[in-house]
Amino acid sequence: MSRVKAPSDLPPTYTEYPTELPAQLPIGPHQVAPIVNVTELQAHLRLLGAIHKLKEVVQSQEDGIAMTDRELGWIVFVNRAVYRFFAWTAATWQKTSPSLNETYIPPLDVIMVWHAYLLNPRSFFEDSRRMSTTYCTNLIAIEEMPLTLISSLIDPKTLDPLPPSDERQRFFEETTHLPYDMPFITNRSDVFTLDCPFCANTNQLVLWVADGEKGFAQPKFAHTCEMCGESFRKSNIGVRRFCEEVTRRRAGDRVFISETFLAPSTGLSAETTAVEIMTKLLKWMDSTYQVLQPIPAGSGVDTEATKLAKGLGYNYLLLSDALHRGARPNITPDPSRPIPRLQRISVAYSHAGLASLDLVGAILRQGSFIQKMAELGWTQPGRFDLVSESAPLVRSIARYHAFLDLMAANKTSFFVPTLDIDLAWHTHQLRAWQYRDDSCRFLQRVPNHDDNVEPLLLSKGYDITAKAWKARFGVPYSVCGCVPDGDSESLLSRFTSKIIGNSGSSHKRDSSVSSIDSTSSSGHKREKSVTTLEPVVNSRPDLVSTEEDEADASHPSEHNQQFGDPDGRPAFKAAYLREKRSAKCVASAKKGASRDPWRGLQAERNERRKEHKEAFTDPHYGSGAYYPYWGVSVAIPLGFYGGYAVLSVGGCGGGCGSCGGGGCGGGCGGCGG
Repeated sequence: MSRVKAPSDLPPTYTEYPTELPAQLPIGPHQVAPIVNVTELQAHLRLLGAIHKLKEVVQSQEDGIAMTDRELGWIVFVNRAVYRFFAWTAATWQKTSPSLNETYIPPLDVIMVWHAYLLNPRSFFEDSRRMSTTYCTNLIAIEEMPLTLISSLIDPKTLDPLPPSDERQRFFEETTHLPYDMPFITNRSDVFTLDCPFCANTNQLVLWVADGEKGFAQPKFAHTCEMCGESFRKSNIGVRRFCEEVTRRRAGDRVFISETFLAPSTGLSAETTAVEIMTKLLKWMDSTYQVLQPIPAGSGVDTEATKLAKGLGYNYLLLSDALHRGARPNITPDPSRPIPRLQRISVAYSHAGLASLDLVGAILRQGSFIQKMAELGWTQPGRFDLVSESAPLVRSIARYHAFLDLMAANKTSFFVPTLDIDLAWHTHQLRAWQYRDDSCRFLQRVPNHDDNVEPLLLSKGYDITAKAWKARFGVPYSVCGCVPDGDSESLLSRFTSKIIGNSGSSHKRDSSVSSIDSTSSSGHKREKSVTTLEPVVNSRPDLVSTEEDEADASHPSEHNQQFGDPDGRPAFKAAYLREKRSAKCVASAKKGASRDPWRGLQAERNERRKEHKEAFTDPHYGSGAYYPYWGVSVAIPLGFYGGYAVLSVGGCGGGCGSCGGGGCGGGCGGCGG
């Protein structure tokens, strides 16, 4: 790479696509050393490749559930991975937090869960700080994922996990009491242990898959307790967890209810405010169950927690209602219009497990991004081993810094990343503490990375991002073949024409016209004209490539879109509206290609790359592929309280787009505020 010297206030001018990062990159008023590097991206891609292959291995089993249902086989495997992750993180490792040397690195399936958890940075951080438990202490110990170390434990040629050392295998098995080997095959008779939320006794015969879809890894999970005879569901387990947390706080433990510990608009710790919020939330329950008072003498946590859970009927909806009556006593609860932050608090206690978010769903959605990286060829062994081939990764990092720069300059906009930017963003988030520190310094807030966004909101956010990007950097945000940029010059010209009263003048036709056949008023087809593309002048090869084989890296990252029912009318409408907008923009871009050759290139690729699917138009992409299985890891139906649609799961009260509340004055930046 060679670089031409430029004035200090201008970006450097490159004579070819950079294969090395500059010493500093701009984020707002700051000039910073790159906050992620090529080595980290290479390590991350190896891990993604290993997870991608792991899924293929699980689904190709010629025995067990996967033999007859590949998708269910993978979902069961993911559920078991989450179970193993909780066993690992809830175990007592040692008195002080261990340094994460090789001994402490778990098997690949547990790493996969760890990876997905960290990519929900606000949830992970809050879960690690809101209580003083072994689980929280261990989350703090693993908040910086050692990517380079983990990638060294994966075969660089086959992407298979390397055999563990004796110490590593022994540590996992002794702390979790589970085998180190991953459970590739699950049979319908396989069982695991689970505590009953009613009597707290351990059930030994809970099935992963059962008739009537009532296995733990199925949508209608229900199990009859082997001790007390009560039938319980995941929502009952979640309500019991809420009651135990509230009661431990009464006993003097440090406990903050989920979704109260962080300020919604910034993601920063706000303990004083959290105490005030919890006092309001619990006020209605306190009138009957004294939940704001210390535990009575002679009673215990289990007794008081059971009393509260019985009062709430172990019922998620009754819990939601009680929280609403405490926080908003003068407003009648309306399930069709839930208050966003209250809903998020309730959803955190709607499922089993120790995390405040559904980790099974998070992994399934993240799998869509991993699939995209594989389709790009970026997870292929040796893809970026040579420095001469590293330009796409260098550009990914440069574009991520530019994305942060855009967020710093537009604090209230909802920005949507492209695939290459998202890779660098994910890599940064895997170092959770560093991510928070960098975000606070450069953005004065901690952007979340929401993976549940309604498609119309997501596509609109992408259009806003593309417009802001081009205005700030002078080059297009994406050249993959999706919707071209809008014609800002044309809009300005029309506005100017109105001002000067030029409506009666003749308009000069652009020399570059549409190649689509048109029909005259007489009904005869006009002669087909040919579009002549003006050559683009790429002033920022550090931010965009005109190479055809690198185009798909700039495709919008859409793994976080949530259509709901992929065959339903809302999904069809969202896809139709996006395709309609794309066609309109293509026609406009072709007409204006001489004014803006970049738009001409975008339109040309849109028409020529027929195999390229327009972003935000495929309801079956990503989580849509798993729609028949929703309910697997959340007790409440999709589209209601515990569903995945962003408009249902709702916001934080501050309205940040990261949680679906739609635009908070403080802004969450890249995730929606």
